[in-house]
Amino acid sequence: MKRYTSKFLKSVAIFYLAMPVLHVVTGAIVFDIPANYCLRILLSPVYYVVSLLAMLVGYGLWEMKRWVWYTLVLVNILLVYENAIWVNDYGENHHKLLAFLTSSVFIALITYWVSSEIRVPYFFPKIRWWESDPRYRLSVPVALKRNDGVLINGDILDLSMSGCFIKLRSDISRDEEVSLDFLVFGYGIKCNGVVVWCTNSTVTHPRGIGVKFLAMERVDRRRLRLINRRLKKMAAFYRRSRYLLNQEEFLKKMAEIETTPKKEKIRIG
Repeated sequence: MKRYTSKFLKSVAIFYLAMPVLHVVTGAIVFDIPANYCLRILLSPVYYVVSLLAMLVGYGLWEMKRWVWYTLVLVNILLVYENAIWVNDYGENHHKLLAFLTSSVFIALITYWVSSEIRVPYFFPKIRWWESDPRYRLSVPVALKRNDGVLINGDILDLSMSGCFIKLRSDISRDEEVSLDFLVFGYGIKCNGVVVWCTNSTVTHPRGIGVKFLAMERVDRRRLRLINRRLKKMAAFYRRSRYLLNQEEFLKKMAEIETTPKKEKIRIG
């Protein structure tokens, strides 16, 4: 499943795959560990256990395995514990506590950044678990073109920077690449995508497909960003004001948000 892995997660995956070397090198530098103690660390069984688990995390992130999150948390806890032992037993740094806290904060940030990438979205829980961008509900028509040239009309029911859910009556298989053409807030988007999941009509989900956007032109990426920014503003206003304003005031404010400000005009190039 590495075709769906983001560049950030791939970078983190490489970082953990190289952990057996990086951990010793950075530990020696940050904690000021002498060479003879580094050799003692390399002969420690605990070092190899943590290193193997870290490499397992790297593989899991690269291939987007479901179990990788729990393994990542375990490995990061072990890394903090191992750093505490290293700085206490072998470190000669005059600021041991500061060095240890710095390394712990870095590990905590890695954990947080990865969690924000792979958290399960609250909306459409059946969607692949690594689709982490916020999704906003809407209903706009979309023209979908298959590889064989067949055109299908559908409706986009939710949208994010990484993909969308399209309500369709036609059958489309997973992993099929499609072309999309739709209009939101006056911004036209033409891009390619791949079908990452399908659903039949149920009580909670209409029949349709989840599409992961592939690489798109810079202008379309900017338009998509402005669309999502507008949808985010509308969603926040709806949650905050739907019970505070009367219907006329509420609709008037929503119309103002939908209107494109001049400062948000698209610049190509």
